[in-house]
Amino acid sequence: MNTMTQHGHLYAVSLGPGDPGLVTLRAKGVLEEADTIWYPATRRTDGGTTSVALEILQDIGLDEQKFRCMELPMSRQRDGASRVYDRTWSFLLDQLLQGQRVAVVTVGDAGMYSTLTPLIEHASDAGMAYSIVAGVPAFLAAGAAAGVPLVCHSDRLTVLAMAESTVEIERALDEGGTVVVMKLSTLRHELGAWLETTSAEILYAEKVGMEGEFMTSEKEVLRNRTIPYFSLLICSRNGSQR
Repeated sequence: MNTMTQHGHLYAVSLGPGDPGLVTLRAKGVLEEADTIWYPATRRTDGGTTSVALEILQDIGLDEQKFRCMELPMSRQRDGASRVYDRTWSFLLDQLLQGQRVAVVTVGDAGMYSTLTPLIEHASDAGMAYSIVAGVPAFLAAGAAAGVPLVCHSDRLTVLAMAESTVEIERALDEGGTVVVMKLSTLRHELGAWLETTSAEILYAEKVGMEGEFMTSEKEVLRNRTIPYFSLLICSRNGSQR
């Protein structure tokens, strides 16, 4: 926890991968005590918005009058998102200067490839008090659901996100241990060809803890499958996947 000032407090709250049952008691307690709860959403092609985080918040029975939407563009070009973060931060800062307890939430863990990192950085730069409330990352939930221990003893665990090429996966596998690839959709166009040639055993998971959850260790099943944003791959050459 950072406690630089006597103003309000910003909480970066992790919601876990999607299953409301994986929201921690600490996270729910912070959200219940917060004055406002900001959640990320993305614009659909039909003009509406979609938000997994909002669905989780609704499922755990919070006061929806406290909800505030933070619409983020789904693009690797982050200029648009940066403007949204700057604009959102101006609202958050106003609330913090009034002494409010402000929660901003994210799916997964707030400290790992999180949509909340820019807001945490804003809070730090402005001298505002903030805390990060830990959560369950999707790859840990996937391994548990599949009954697969990801690492043991002195095994290496490497986590990649939004990889540019399957070459990055092979390079990580060459170093040994288990490799987790998050946000796998960036590799959707070359994943099938790579799976046909790699010697690694795999566990593929999408929408972990959400409606439509799917997991498989059969490479053939993925040959023509559409890979969504909420997808990941766990792979190893040491025979731990199944």
